Amino acid sequence: MASKIFMGDIPELMENILKILINNSYSLYSCILVSRHWCKISIPILWQDPFSFKRRPLFISRYFSSLEDERVLLELCEINAKFSKTIFEYASFLKALDLSCLERTVKEWINLMLVDYYGQSIYSVIVIY
Repeated sequence: MASKIFMGDIPELMENILKILINNSYSLYSCILVSRHWCKISIPILWQDPFSFKRRPLFISRYFSSLEDERVLLELCEINAKFSKTIFEYASFLKALDLSCLERTVKEWINLMLVDYYGQSIYSVIVIY
């Protein structure tokens, strides 16, 4: 006898299916592009352990965009990163944190910010002269 699936069960079923992709960031990223509904289900899964994936560290800016205290600290340290408004509170999805991965990623992000900052400064000097 076949069981009936109620419409109210579909989000839970989708979430269970997408959790199978937890170690496949490329597939999860593709899922967020399918529809708003898939995006709402996939984003929390994708962002629960973002530091474990090998990718460019620019996603750190997403975290800082929702953390006001950290933004102030960055400004005090003269790190002028531009943060855009985000749809999701990405930091709220964090469930796993490997401190060595965090350290590596933050160092890479700081280096990118410094290269960008000095690159803009050098560009400004060249344009002025």
